[in-house]
Amino acid sequence: MIEPILVVPYSDNWAAEFTKIGALVRHALGSTALRIDHIGSTSVKGLHAKPIVDIQISVEKLEPSEQYKAAMESIGFNHRADNPDLSKRYFRESPGHNRTHIHVRQYGSLSEQFALLFRDYLRAHPVDCERYACMKLALAELYRYEREKYVDAKEPIIWDILRKASRWSQLTGWRPAASDM
Repeated sequence: MIEPILVVPYSDNWAAEFTKIGALVRHALGSTALRIDHIGSTSVKGLHAKPIVDIQISVEKLEPSEQYKAAMESIGFNHRADNPDLSKRYFRESPGHNRTHIHVRQYGSLSEQFALLFRDYLRAHPVDCERYACMKLALAELYRYEREKYVDAKEPIIWDILRKASRWSQLTGWRPAASDM
């Protein structure tokens, strides 16, 4: 059975879930994880989101993946080698646990910085945050059982927000704050 796309109001539980998982990851990876950050919509207070905690782990190099793969699997996260995005390594929760997406990215890479910039921009710009939430709610209704179409349809607003975030970063001298964990 295909799971419906569900976008729900913000929950403080998401920050608590990140803290719990982030501490587990920090203990398992130690200094291999240069940063551990709560990213995605659940990391933006007040933003409607799919109830999936996204975590970004920044490492010096993606390969060899053995430097983090065994440790991640030992704490219950399954490596998804079939992930088509080659700019990251992707892990998911074990069956029976809360939905979690873990993105391992190379420290300083464009994809790592984009995730942090997007999050920080939305945290600082409630109007764009609300616009993004409204779009996600509408698309979740339109594509309730078509995950790929939902993801593809969000792309224009994400790029629009990233263009604004890029200008904002230049005007403010934005740099990622200290790691969340």
